[in-house]
Formats: sequence, C-alpha cells, structure tokens
Amino acid sequence: MQYLSVKEVAEKWGYSEDTIRKWCREGLISITVRAEKKSGRWQIPADAQFPRIKKNIHI
Repeated sequence: MQYLSVKEVAEKWGYSEDTIRKWCREGLISITVRAEKKSGRWQIPADAQFPRIKKNIHI
C-alpha cells in the first residue's frame, strides 16, 4: 500500500498540516486501513478519502 505524508495530504486537500494531524489523531482519516504512526510520523493511505466532519453548532 502506498502512503502519503501529512505535508502531501495537506497540499492535496488544501488544509494545514496541523489540521491533518488532528484528523489522524481523531481517527477521521481512514479507509480500509487507517492512518497510522510509523517512526513518529503519520502515514496516510494514498487513497484515503477527505473526511466528512459534522460541526457542532451551539445556540
């Protein structure tokens, strides 16, 4: 399986590297194989889909 770095995914999806790392920690980026840490770095499957995020709106 091919993996992308946090930087590559951030550029691909147009979000900051910090946001991509947060989504990895929260388990929002996954397909059959979840993003995982190897040698202290997130490895994200190349075919991972952009996460669908529900925003909580408090009124």
